[in-house]
Amino acid sequence: MTTITTRNINFSVKYNDASLILKGMLFQPEQRDAASQKLPPIIFNSGFTGGVTMYGQLFGRALAALGYRVMTYDVAGFFSNKHIRNTLESGDKVITHVILEDQKDEVLGAVAWARENFGEMPVVASWAMGSVASLGAVAELAAAGAEQIRFWVPMSYTNIRTLQALRIDQAAADAAIKQLADDVPIPPFDTGTDETRLGYYPLDRETQAYVDQQLGGYTEAGGADRWPGCTYVTAKSYKTYVQYDPEQSIEGAKGFPPALIIHGADNTLHMPSESVRLHQNYPGDAGPNALIISHMQHGQQNQAGNPVFESMIQSIDEAIRTRS
Repeated sequence: MTTITTRNINFSVKYNDASLILKGMLFQPEQRDAASQKLPPIIFNSGFTGGVTMYGQLFGRALAALGYRVMTYDVAGFFSNKHIRNTLESGDKVITHVILEDQKDEVLGAVAWARENFGEMPVVASWAMGSVASLGAVAELAAAGAEQIRFWVPMSYTNIRTLQALRIDQAAADAAIKQLADDVPIPPFDTGTDETRLGYYPLDRETQAYVDQQLGGYTEAGGADRWPGCTYVTAKSYKTYVQYDPEQSIEGAKGFPPALIIHGADNTLHMPSESVRLHQNYPGDAGPNALIISHMQHGQQNQAGNPVFESMIQSIDEAIRTRS
């Protein structure tokens, strides 16, 4: 059995208006054999709120057990990085900005940290909305002709606008939120079940139960604020997230890394067709097809010991070893 060590790290992020230091964590095997010495480092970035105590630790430990060094972090505005950026106070309310442009910059900062500390470009593995942010980072590196990451693994990718179809009245919700002032607080979620709520992220009933129970359990066990780590997000969060579309940068583009695009066949939040479309349009080597995994929902199977999760980790490992 591989002994896994963890280490707290700090890394610099260049946002559009500031350079700040964020906290992160490194997972790695205590002993690395000759085969492990050849493996590239991995950056893992997560979805909506991006937490080490959620999927960061899960993917970090699973991949470190195979010999990888895995760096992950909380996105600004949440958990260990809650007060560094993207939070504001209004009366007794703490309100959070959830800005995908910032999360793209954080991926680039993590990549730069790995390049400096390990002497080589990393693989980037991303979950859900984190895949949108990392696609933006990959596209920015490609457009600049900069050194590119070794390999890209987006999981449960979706175009952000597609999520709005889960709302009962997509057009009305969109128009109502856009009429609000940028700093007006709105709920993190719109479950889209009883009536349209002016929330940031639409969820179907099945996924709502999973995030409340499973992700909340992870963060509580990790000693962090209970997931999602915020009570309100800003109307600006919604406005910027529906505008952010890095797919506009990929048509006819060059300089993109090889990729393994993964999606759950039974995902009721982010539709598998989203990853199929991304695979068809991806301007790099994405293999013969997207990997659509049977019996996998959005994140319900992301648990240590779950055979679906273990199979996904094995597929990622095989792809990195053979194609990166």
